[in-house]
Amino acid sequence: MKTTTLAKILGFSLATLFSAATIAAEMDAVQFESLDQNQDGQLTAEEAARDTALNENWTAVDKDGSGTIDKAEFSAFESMLKEGGEAGGEKKPAE
Repeated sequence: MKTTTLAKILGFSLATLFSAATIAAEMDAVQFESLDQNQDGQLTAEEAARDTALNENWTAVDKDGSGTIDKAEFSAFESMLKEGGEAGGEKKPAE
């Protein structure tokens, strides 16, 4: 009986954890889409300027130095913020 109860609790806990992770990823995607004004899958410095934290950390977030931020870079930045980290405080390049 104890094993069955423990298994149910563990299963419920894992389902809750995966649901929370899925919701967080979906929220990141919605935020990215709202910033991506031309819906090209990339954030330019102009588009990112609408988000203070993203704007202030532009260089640190643009890991590949392409001059744009893609969904993977944005997601990594959002995850880092949620964990309480700092992206380095680097400013975006001059326009």
